[in-house]
Amino acid sequence: MGKTNIVPQELKTAKLLAWKKLKFLGVFKLQRRSKAAVVVDKTGKPKLFLMDTSAFLDMLSAIDAPLLEKLSSEEYHSKSVNPAGWLIDEIEARLPLKPEFILSLEKALEESNKKGWIPFSKLQSDLGLG
Repeated sequence: MGKTNIVPQELKTAKLLAWKKLKFLGVFKLQRRSKAAVVVDKTGKPKLFLMDTSAFLDMLSAIDAPLLEKLSSEEYHSKSVNPAGWLIDEIEARLPLKPEFILSLEKALEESNKKGWIPFSKLQSDLGLG
């Protein structure tokens, strides 16, 4: 099998610029951990956006955040009304948990057991509420 050229013909003379160097940065800022770039043609017109998962989530969050106050709860969680929010939920549901987060949950459970805290599910069943 021969080598295929995956770059579209019109992008061969394009150049790659770091997201941080572009004028539209003011629209939304990427977090430090995010990596993104833009491929521009000879005239400086963006042709292709490249983003890692964190940068993509930052972009979606910039779209999603203002909708939280503008939409009803039902609309906000609707795939058709707020596709950015829906996509954030779908991506986050598939991301692996950080080991530090798992450890903090385990420590919190240990502490609650030591202090004798009662789970809500047990309270509900004892009171006949659930």
